[in-house]
Amino acid sequence: MAADKLVIEIGGAEVPDLAHDLISLEVELDDQLTGMFRLSIALLLKADGSWPYLDDDRFAVWSTVSITAGTQDDSQQLISGYITHVRPEFGPGLEQCRLVVWGMDAGVLMDRVDVVKAWPNMRDSDIATELFQQAGLTPKVTDTDVVHDDKIATIMQRETDMRLLKRLALRNGYECFVDGDTGYFQPPDLGDAGQAVLNVHAGDQTNVNRFSLEVNALTPAEVAMSDVDRLTGAVLTATAEAGHLAALGAKRPADLLPAGIDPGQIVVGQPVATGAPELAAFCQAVFDQHEWFVTGEGEVAANQYNAILLPRRTVTINGIGETHSGSYYVTHVTHRFSDDGYVQRFRVKRNALVSGGGGLSGLL
Repeated sequence: MAADKLVIEIGGAEVPDLAHDLISLEVELDDQLTGMFRLSIALLLKADGSWPYLDDDRFAVWSTVSITAGTQDDSQQLISGYITHVRPEFGPGLEQCRLVVWGMDAGVLMDRVDVVKAWPNMRDSDIATELFQQAGLTPKVTDTDVVHDDKIATIMQRETDMRLLKRLALRNGYECFVDGDTGYFQPPDLGDAGQAVLNVHAGDQTNVNRFSLEVNALTPAEVAMSDVDRLTGAVLTATAEAGHLAALGAKRPADLLPAGIDPGQIVVGQPVATGAPELAAFCQAVFDQHEWFVTGEGEVAANQYNAILLPRRTVTINGIGETHSGSYYVTHVTHRFSDDGYVQRFRVKRNALVSGGGGLSGLL
Protein backbone atom coordinates (compact mmCIF):
# COMPACT_ATOMS: atom_id res chain seq x y z
CA MET A 1 0.00 0.00 0.00
CA ALA A 2 1.19 3.52 -0.79
CA ALA A 3 -0.02 5.01 2.49
CA ASP A 4 2.75 5.93 4.89
CA LYS A 5 0.80 4.49 7.78
CA LEU A 6 -2.17 2.14 7.86
CA VAL A 7 -3.10 -0.01 10.83
CA ILE A 8 -6.19 -2.23 10.69
CA GLU A 9 -7.17 -4.06 13.85
CA ILE A 10 -9.90 -6.68 13.75
CA GLY A 11 -11.04 -8.32 16.94
CA GLY A 12 -8.57 -6.20 18.88
CA ALA A 13 -5.40 -7.11 16.98
CA GLU A 14 -3.73 -6.70 13.61
CA VAL A 15 -4.22 -9.60 11.19
CA PRO A 16 -0.99 -11.04 9.74
CA ASP A 17 -0.69 -10.69 5.94
CA LEU A 18 -3.84 -8.52 5.69
CA ALA A 19 -1.86 -5.55 4.38
CA HIS A 20 -0.36 -7.80 1.66
CA ASP A 21 -3.79 -9.11 0.60
CA LEU A 22 -5.63 -5.80 0.84
CA ILE A 23 -7.01 -4.68 -2.53
CA SER A 24 -8.64 -1.48 -1.32
CA LEU A 25 -10.00 0.23 1.75
CA GLU A 26 -12.45 3.10 2.01
CA VAL A 27 -13.44 4.98 5.15
CA GLU A 28 -16.34 7.41 4.71
CA LEU A 29 -16.78 10.11 7.34
CA ASP A 30 -19.72 12.50 7.04
CA ASP A 31 -21.13 15.32 9.15
CA GLN A 32 -24.64 13.84 9.00
CA LEU A 33 -24.22 10.09 8.48
CA THR A 34 -22.83 7.21 10.49
CA GLY A 35 -19.16 6.58 9.71
CA MET A 36 -18.56 3.60 7.41
CA PHE A 37 -15.65 1.47 6.22
CA ARG A 38 -15.28 -1.02 3.35
CA LEU A 39 -12.46 -3.55 2.95
CA SER A 40 -11.78 -5.53 -0.22
CA ILE A 41 -9.39 -8.44 0.41
CA ALA A 42 -7.89 -10.89 -2.08
CA LEU A 43 -8.82 -14.54 -1.52
CA LEU A 44 -5.96 -16.81 -2.54
CA LEU A 45 -6.87 -20.51 -2.58
CA LYS A 46 -4.48 -22.57 -0.49
CA ALA A 47 -2.97 -25.89 -1.56
CA ASP A 48 -5.23 -27.79 0.84
CA GLY A 49 -8.34 -26.27 -0.78
CA SER A 50 -9.11 -23.87 2.04
CA TRP A 51 -9.65 -20.12 1.70
CA PRO A 52 -7.96 -17.57 3.98
CA TYR A 53 -10.17 -15.24 6.03
CA LEU A 54 -13.47 -16.99 5.19
CA ASP A 55 -13.50 -19.22 8.27
CA ASP A 56 -11.62 -16.76 10.48
CA ASP A 57 -13.88 -15.72 13.38
CA ARG A 58 -12.31 -12.28 13.38
CA PHE A 59 -14.00 -11.59 10.03
CA ALA A 60 -17.46 -12.58 11.25
CA VAL A 61 -20.23 -9.99 11.56
CA TRP A 62 -20.11 -7.88 14.74
CA SER A 63 -16.37 -8.27 15.11
CA THR A 64 -14.78 -5.02 16.22
CA VAL A 65 -12.70 -3.00 13.75
CA SER A 66 -10.34 -0.09 14.30
CA ILE A 67 -8.62 1.74 11.44
CA THR A 68 -5.75 4.15 12.01
CA ALA A 69 -4.12 5.91 9.10
CA GLY A 70 -1.76 8.74 8.45
CA THR A 71 1.18 10.25 6.71
CA GLN A 72 4.70 10.95 7.82
CA ASP A 73 3.64 13.86 10.04
CA ASP A 74 0.05 13.05 10.95
CA SER A 75 -1.53 9.78 12.07
CA GLN A 76 -4.78 9.13 13.91
CA GLN A 77 -7.69 6.76 14.25
CA LEU A 78 -10.20 7.27 11.45
CA ILE A 79 -12.93 4.97 12.71
CA SER A 80 -13.73 2.27 15.21
CA GLY A 81 -16.82 0.14 14.90
CA TYR A 82 -18.25 -3.20 13.88
CA ILE A 83 -18.41 -5.46 10.84
CA THR A 84 -22.02 -5.44 9.68
CA HIS A 85 -21.76 -7.10 6.24
CA VAL A 86 -19.57 -9.85 4.76
CA ARG A 87 -19.66 -10.72 1.06
CA PRO A 88 -17.32 -13.34 -0.47
CA GLU A 89 -17.04 -13.08 -4.26
CA PHE A 90 -15.81 -15.98 -6.40
CA GLY A 91 -15.01 -15.03 -9.99
CA PRO A 92 -14.16 -17.40 -12.85
CA GLY A 93 -10.45 -16.97 -12.15
CA LEU A 94 -8.67 -17.25 -8.82
CA GLU A 95 -7.41 -13.71 -9.23
CA GLN A 96 -11.05 -12.55 -9.22
CA CYS A 97 -11.90 -14.01 -5.83
CA ARG A 98 -12.18 -11.58 -2.99
CA LEU A 99 -13.81 -10.93 0.35
CA VAL A 100 -15.65 -7.64 0.80
CA VAL A 101 -16.20 -6.59 4.40
CA TRP A 102 -17.94 -3.44 5.48
CA GLY A 103 -19.30 -1.93 8.64
CA MET A 104 -20.10 1.18 10.66
CA ASP A 105 -18.99 3.08 13.72
CA ALA A 106 -20.47 2.46 17.18
CA GLY A 107 -23.45 4.66 16.37
CA VAL A 108 -24.94 1.67 14.54
CA LEU A 109 -25.73 0.09 17.92
CA MET A 110 -28.08 2.98 18.68
CA ASP A 111 -29.94 2.59 15.39
CA ARG A 112 -31.27 -0.98 15.56
CA VAL A 113 -34.31 -1.00 17.86
CA ASP A 114 -37.44 1.12 17.43
CA VAL A 115 -38.54 2.48 20.79
CA VAL A 116 -41.89 3.95 21.85
CA LYS A 117 -41.26 6.23 24.80
CA ALA A 118 -42.31 9.59 26.24
CA TRP A 119 -39.70 12.09 27.41
CA PRO A 120 -41.66 14.57 29.59
CA ASN A 121 -40.23 17.73 31.16
CA MET A 122 -36.81 17.39 29.59
CA ARG A 123 -34.54 19.43 27.35
CA ASP A 124 -33.33 17.93 24.08
CA SER A 125 -29.79 17.96 25.47
CA ASP A 126 -30.92 16.02 28.57
CA ILE A 127 -32.37 13.32 26.32
CA ALA A 128 -29.11 13.15 24.35
CA THR A 129 -27.04 12.80 27.52
CA GLU A 130 -29.22 9.98 28.86
CA LEU A 131 -29.29 8.04 25.60
CA PHE A 132 -25.53 8.26 25.10
CA GLN A 133 -24.97 7.05 28.65
CA GLN A 134 -27.39 4.15 28.13
CA ALA A 135 -25.32 3.16 25.08
CA GLY A 136 -22.14 3.12 27.16
CA LEU A 137 -20.77 6.24 25.49
CA THR A 138 -19.28 9.33 27.08
CA PRO A 139 -21.64 12.21 26.24
CA LYS A 140 -20.25 15.48 24.95
CA VAL A 141 -23.42 17.53 24.84
CA THR A 142 -24.07 21.26 24.51
CA ASP A 143 -27.10 22.29 26.56
CA THR A 144 -30.29 23.38 24.84
CA ASP A 145 -32.52 25.94 26.56
CA VAL A 146 -36.11 24.78 26.13
CA VAL A 147 -37.69 22.41 28.67
CA HIS A 148 -40.63 20.58 27.09
CA ASP A 149 -43.32 21.08 29.74
CA ASP A 150 -45.67 18.07 29.69
CA LYS A 151 -48.60 20.43 30.36
CA ILE A 152 -48.08 21.68 26.82
CA ALA A 153 -46.29 18.95 24.87
CA THR A 154 -44.07 15.93 25.47
CA ILE A 155 -41.29 14.61 23.27
CA MET A 156 -42.48 11.26 21.91
CA GLN A 157 -40.04 8.71 20.57
CA ARG A 158 -41.30 6.27 17.93
CA GLU A 159 -37.96 5.49 16.33
CA THR A 160 -34.47 4.27 17.21
CA ASP A 161 -32.41 6.21 19.71
CA MET A 162 -30.09 7.52 17.02
CA ARG A 163 -32.90 8.67 14.76
CA LEU A 164 -34.52 10.49 17.67
CA LEU A 165 -31.24 12.25 18.44
CA LYS A 166 -30.75 13.16 14.77
CA ARG A 167 -34.26 14.66 14.73
CA LEU A 168 -33.64 16.67 17.88
CA ALA A 169 -30.26 17.80 16.60
CA LEU A 170 -31.73 19.03 13.31
CA ARG A 171 -34.27 21.30 14.95
CA ASN A 172 -31.61 22.84 17.17
CA GLY A 173 -29.09 23.35 14.38
CA TYR A 174 -26.85 20.75 16.04
CA GLU A 175 -24.77 17.84 14.84
CA CYS A 176 -25.17 14.39 16.37
CA PHE A 177 -22.57 11.66 15.87
CA VAL A 178 -20.43 9.01 17.55
CA ASP A 179 -16.65 9.08 17.43
CA GLY A 180 -14.89 6.24 19.23
CA ASP A 181 -16.46 5.94 22.67
CA THR A 182 -17.90 9.47 22.73
CA GLY A 183 -21.35 10.65 21.65
CA TYR A 184 -21.62 14.25 20.42
CA PHE A 185 -24.68 16.51 20.40
CA GLN A 186 -23.54 20.04 19.67
CA PRO A 187 -23.60 22.94 17.19
CA PRO A 188 -21.01 23.01 14.40
CA ASP A 189 -17.63 24.15 15.68
CA LEU A 190 -16.54 26.92 13.33
CA GLY A 191 -13.99 28.39 15.70
CA ASP A 192 -11.51 25.52 15.83
CA ALA A 193 -7.87 25.88 14.90
CA GLY A 194 -8.53 24.48 11.45
CA GLN A 195 -6.67 21.83 9.51
CA ALA A 196 -3.67 21.86 7.20
CA VAL A 197 -4.22 24.36 4.37
CA LEU A 198 -5.47 23.10 1.02
CA ASN A 199 -3.66 24.86 -1.83
CA VAL A 200 -5.11 24.88 -5.36
CA HIS A 201 -2.87 25.97 -8.25
CA ALA A 202 -0.41 27.61 -5.89
CA GLY A 203 2.87 26.76 -7.55
CA ASP A 204 5.09 24.35 -5.70
CA GLN A 205 2.79 24.60 -2.67
CA THR A 206 -0.11 23.00 -4.56
CA ASN A 207 -1.45 19.94 -2.75
CA VAL A 208 -4.96 19.59 -4.25
CA ASN A 209 -5.45 17.32 -7.27
CA ARG A 210 -8.79 18.86 -8.24
CA PHE A 211 -11.41 21.17 -6.75
CA SER A 212 -14.73 22.64 -7.88
CA LEU A 213 -17.33 24.75 -6.14
CA GLU A 214 -20.81 26.16 -6.64
CA VAL A 215 -22.38 29.38 -5.36
CA ASN A 216 -26.19 29.18 -5.08
CA ALA A 217 -27.79 32.64 -5.02
CA LEU A 218 -31.30 31.18 -4.61
CA THR A 219 -30.88 30.17 -0.98
CA PRO A 220 -33.39 32.02 1.23
CA ALA A 221 -32.20 35.05 3.16
CA GLU A 222 -35.16 35.09 5.56
CA VAL A 223 -37.11 32.35 7.37
CA ALA A 224 -40.49 32.73 9.09
CA MET A 225 -42.69 30.43 11.17
CA SER A 226 -45.98 30.67 13.03
CA ASP A 227 -47.76 28.45 15.54
CA VAL A 228 -50.52 28.54 18.15
CA ASP A 229 -49.78 28.70 21.87
CA ARG A 230 -51.22 25.51 23.39
CA LEU A 231 -52.25 27.27 26.62
CA THR A 232 -53.50 30.70 25.55
CA GLY A 233 -54.46 30.14 21.93
CA ALA A 234 -52.39 33.15 20.91
CA VAL A 235 -50.66 33.12 17.53
CA LEU A 236 -46.90 32.89 17.86
CA THR A 237 -44.56 34.10 15.13
CA ALA A 238 -40.80 33.94 14.67
CA THR A 239 -38.41 35.14 12.01
CA ALA A 240 -34.71 34.75 11.33
CA GLU A 241 -32.89 37.26 9.17
CA ALA A 242 -29.33 36.97 10.42
CA GLY A 243 -27.01 34.02 10.78
CA HIS A 244 -26.42 32.55 14.21
CA LEU A 245 -23.22 30.76 13.16
CA ALA A 246 -19.95 32.59 12.65
CA ALA A 247 -19.45 33.75 9.06
CA LEU A 248 -16.64 31.98 7.19
CA GLY A 249 -15.98 35.09 5.14
CA ALA A 250 -16.84 38.76 4.81
CA LYS A 251 -20.08 38.61 2.79
CA ARG A 252 -23.11 36.53 3.72
CA PRO A 253 -25.89 35.86 1.18
CA ALA A 254 -27.84 38.97 2.19
CA ASP A 255 -24.75 41.12 1.63
CA LEU A 256 -24.61 40.04 -2.01
CA LEU A 257 -28.14 41.19 -2.92
CA PRO A 258 -28.10 44.19 -5.26
CA ALA A 259 -30.60 47.02 -4.89
CA GLY A 260 -34.05 46.16 -6.22
CA ILE A 261 -33.88 42.41 -5.55
CA ASP A 262 -35.80 41.26 -2.49
CA PRO A 263 -34.28 38.59 -0.25
CA GLY A 264 -35.65 35.11 -0.69
CA GLN A 265 -37.98 33.94 2.07
CA ILE A 266 -39.45 30.64 3.16
CA VAL A 267 -42.35 30.17 5.55
CA VAL A 268 -42.21 26.87 7.41
CA GLY A 269 -45.65 25.36 7.80
CA GLN A 270 -46.97 23.30 10.71
CA PRO A 271 -44.06 23.52 13.13
CA VAL A 272 -44.60 21.85 16.50
CA ALA A 273 -43.37 24.12 19.29
CA THR A 274 -44.13 24.40 22.99
CA GLY A 275 -43.80 28.16 22.98
CA ALA A 276 -42.09 31.23 21.54
CA PRO A 277 -38.53 30.25 22.60
CA GLU A 278 -38.72 26.88 20.86
CA LEU A 279 -40.31 28.40 17.77
CA ALA A 280 -37.49 30.94 17.56
CA ALA A 281 -34.91 28.15 17.91
CA PHE A 282 -36.58 26.17 15.09
CA CYS A 283 -36.59 29.23 12.86
CA GLN A 284 -32.92 29.99 13.51
CA ALA A 285 -31.88 26.38 12.87
CA VAL A 286 -33.63 26.41 9.47
CA PHE A 287 -32.03 29.73 8.59
CA ASP A 288 -28.53 28.58 9.52
CA GLN A 289 -28.95 25.38 7.51
CA HIS A 290 -29.99 27.27 4.38
CA GLU A 291 -27.27 29.89 4.73
CA TRP A 292 -24.64 27.37 3.54
CA PHE A 293 -24.90 28.73 -0.02
CA VAL A 294 -21.40 27.74 -1.19
CA THR A 295 -20.47 24.08 -1.64
CA GLY A 296 -17.38 22.45 -3.05
CA GLU A 297 -15.71 19.09 -3.58
CA GLY A 298 -12.21 17.96 -4.37
CA GLU A 299 -9.42 15.45 -3.91
CA VAL A 300 -5.95 15.43 -2.39
CA ALA A 301 -3.18 12.85 -2.46
CA ALA A 302 -2.47 12.22 1.21
CA ASN A 303 1.30 12.00 0.84
CA GLN A 304 1.32 15.36 -0.93
CA TYR A 305 -1.12 16.96 1.53
CA ASN A 306 0.84 15.34 4.38
CA ALA A 307 -2.11 15.54 6.78
CA ILE A 308 -5.38 13.85 7.66
CA LEU A 309 -8.51 15.73 6.62
CA LEU A 310 -11.57 15.22 8.82
CA PRO A 311 -15.21 16.34 8.66
CA ARG A 312 -16.88 18.66 11.18
CA ARG A 313 -13.84 20.92 11.22
CA THR A 314 -12.80 23.96 9.22
CA VAL A 315 -10.09 24.09 6.60
CA THR A 316 -8.57 26.98 4.65
CA ILE A 317 -8.58 26.64 0.86
CA ASN A 318 -6.22 28.98 -1.00
CA GLY A 319 -5.29 29.71 -4.57
CA ILE A 320 -8.83 30.10 -5.98
CA GLY A 321 -9.14 33.88 -6.01
CA GLU A 322 -9.95 36.42 -3.32
CA THR A 323 -13.70 35.80 -3.55
CA HIS A 324 -13.51 32.05 -2.98
CA SER A 325 -10.30 31.50 -1.02
CA GLY A 326 -10.76 31.29 2.71
CA SER A 327 -12.24 29.13 5.42
CA TYR A 328 -14.63 26.25 4.64
CA TYR A 329 -16.42 23.70 6.81
CA VAL A 330 -15.62 20.10 5.88
CA THR A 331 -18.77 17.98 5.58
CA HIS A 332 -17.48 14.71 4.13
CA VAL A 333 -14.18 12.89 3.59
CA THR A 334 -13.67 9.51 1.92
CA HIS A 335 -10.25 8.08 2.73
CA ARG A 336 -9.33 5.57 0.02
CA PHE A 337 -6.31 3.27 0.09
CA SER A 338 -5.40 1.23 -2.99
CA ASP A 339 -2.41 0.32 -5.17
CA ASP A 340 -2.73 3.83 -6.63
CA GLY A 341 -1.95 5.34 -3.23
CA TYR A 342 -3.86 7.06 -0.46
CA VAL A 343 -6.28 9.78 -1.58
CA GLN A 344 -8.77 11.84 0.37
CA ARG A 345 -11.94 12.95 -1.43
CA PHE A 346 -13.71 15.73 0.38
CA ARG A 347 -16.77 17.97 0.37
CA VAL A 348 -16.95 21.41 1.97
CA LYS A 349 -19.42 24.25 2.49
CA ARG A 350 -19.31 27.94 3.31
CA ASN A 351 -21.82 30.54 4.54
CA ALA A 352 -19.98 33.61 3.23
CA LEU A 353 -17.64 34.77 0.48
CA VAL A 354 -14.46 36.87 0.40
CA SER A 355 -11.82 36.07 2.96
CA GLY A 356 -10.68 39.66 3.33
CA GLY A 357 -7.19 38.78 2.09
CA GLY A 358 -5.57 37.92 -1.21
CA GLY A 359 -6.30 34.72 -3.09
CA LEU A 360 -3.05 33.22 -1.86
CA SER A 361 -3.37 34.41 1.72
CA GLY A 362 -1.79 32.06 4.23
CA LEU A 363 0.64 30.56 1.74
CA LEU A 364 3.63 32.62 2.77
